[in-house]
Amino acid sequence: MFRSLIPSRRVPILALVLCLIGAGVVCAQPAPPQEIEGRGEMELVLIHGLGSSATVWDRIEPFLQGSFRVHRFELSGHGNTPTVPQATIADEVERLDEFLNDGDIILPILVGHGMGGMIALTYALDHPADVKRLVLMDTAPRQLVSQEMKAKITQEMLDDYDRFVASRYLAMSPDKEVTDEIVDQALRTDSASFISLLMSSFDYDETPRLRGLSVPTLVIGSDMMFPTAERSRAVLDAIGFASAPSLSFKRMARTGHFMMLEQPVYLASVIVAYGLTGDKIFQVD
Repeated sequence: MFRSLIPSRRVPILALVLCLIGAGVVCAQPAPPQEIEGRGEMELVLIHGLGSSATVWDRIEPFLQGSFRVHRFELSGHGNTPTVPQATIADEVERLDEFLNDGDIILPILVGHGMGGMIALTYALDHPADVKRLVLMDTAPRQLVSQEMKAKITQEMLDDYDRFVASRYLAMSPDKEVTDEIVDQALRTDSASFISLLMSSFDYDETPRLRGLSVPTLVIGSDMMFPTAERSRAVLDAIGFASAPSLSFKRMARTGHFMMLEQPVYLASVIVAYGLTGDKIFQVD
């Protein structure tokens, strides 16, 4: 349970939309597992968010190697991974299952960012005995965008896809270097995959099953999603975590959505501490 209880308030919808957005060729063979050998025996799988790629973990990876065997799961149509026609979050959960089985990755810690967190959460709910721990970065267990907002987003993508994507990712980091990197990566993402995954997320809602979540879970939130420490519990409740039986929480101050690029050392220390102990409750900063 959380150590602090904060009166519930409404979370800004814009922050949720930005965190979600931040998130062709058909190939029958899945991309090979991307693994970085570490000295630890525990398995850790990093899952990036929409419009990103496996390379987003490059800065944090060296600080995780000593404690874990690190693997990276890449979404369809992102980075070097082939496109899957009309990909959905459910499809990516199935691909993650294949990835873990093909790589003989046993009882991993799943670390998911944005949409990657949605995929990790759904997998943990589907396979609770197969996940050691769960780390969700700027991830909500349900989609709060209204029907009007969904229609508006869809129309904006149809009118000018590149402008839509660039405008969203320009608002995800206070660091210009990081902003340039994430905008470039988002625009390089296969547009069909981006659109189909984003649209599939509009119906994402795991809150009915969240009460039965048995995998130890840490939620890491950025300044963008959790603007003030005092409101963190209210935000967690508002985005759907109120029904979770037990959670650990850590707020990353002075960060945008891409925490692994802005504060890789600090973020790695949080993941390592939770990954190795699993029972530490981080207080709201």
